[in-house]
Amino acid sequence: MRKAINLAIITEEGILLVKKKETWILPGGKPDFKEESDEQVLNREFSQELPLTRIKINEFYKSVSGITPHKGYELEAKVYFGKLVGIIKPSAEINDARYVKNFQDYNLSDITKKIINSLIKDKYLK
Repeated sequence: MRKAINLAIITEEGILLVKKKETWILPGGKPDFKEESDEQVLNREFSQELPLTRIKINEFYKSVSGITPHKGYELEAKVYFGKLVGIIKPSAEINDARYVKNFQDYNLSDITKKIINSLIKDKYLK
């Protein structure tokens, strides 16, 4: 099973999501090589996709499995909590990025829905 590393950035405005093609997901990505640490993955992905930001990675939340939106394969997403500083201006393959509260208005990936539902159940989101 492929793995991805994601960062849940939650503020009063909601949770940060990024739009890749037509689907909204948590920011993050897949390791480029086996020895790449989760922190290295997140720092690389944010520098490519939201280059005017800096991140602080806090604690690990949990792993969630689901189906990827574009290629349809099974993926395990390791989710960390974190903070973001800077200007949210997408680049690379990211079309948009914003804090979201009204999840039903967005085309969320299968994994993102599962993560958000878990965060709501665990009272990190409303």
